[in-house]
Amino acid sequence: MTLRLDGRTHLNLTVTDIERSTEWYCKVFQMIQVNDVIPPESGFRFVTLVHPGSFASVVLGRPLAGIDGDVFDESRVGLHHFAYHVPDRDDLDLWAAHLTEAGVEHSGVTTSAHEAGSQIWLRDPDRIWLEIYWVNRDFFIRRLRDRWRTGELRR
Repeated sequence: MTLRLDGRTHLNLTVTDIERSTEWYCKVFQMIQVNDVIPPESGFRFVTLVHPGSFASVVLGRPLAGIDGDVFDESRVGLHHFAYHVPDRDDLDLWAAHLTEAGVEHSGVTTSAHEAGSQIWLRDPDRIWLEIYWVNRDFFIRRLRDRWRTGELRR
């Protein structure tokens, strides 16, 4: 049995200021707000943002009772970072130019030392670490082919 994924996902993030984060994600990732709800007994307000070209999304949540004021730290247990993938390596150059024009601090385009791809690193208003990533498919195809040849994938 093959379990399929299509690469699209959503992620729920708890934020300190839902309006500020909504504005930032819409500006930086060109997302559109499609929902703003307070589900009964959830204790949260959720805003759903979707990128219209890819359906990549993020759900921003804010506890109704307030938040402890803590900021994100990838060195604690939980989320380290999350990434949005781009189809071609050249797309990263366009993203870097867009981020610079939008006044968003970022790493510029970097390439992984282990050949897996290239990426741009940035942080959202709550310092959540984000990555815009191009996957070097040839690298992963070679790795999968090597595993197939050793019989590891045929077990």
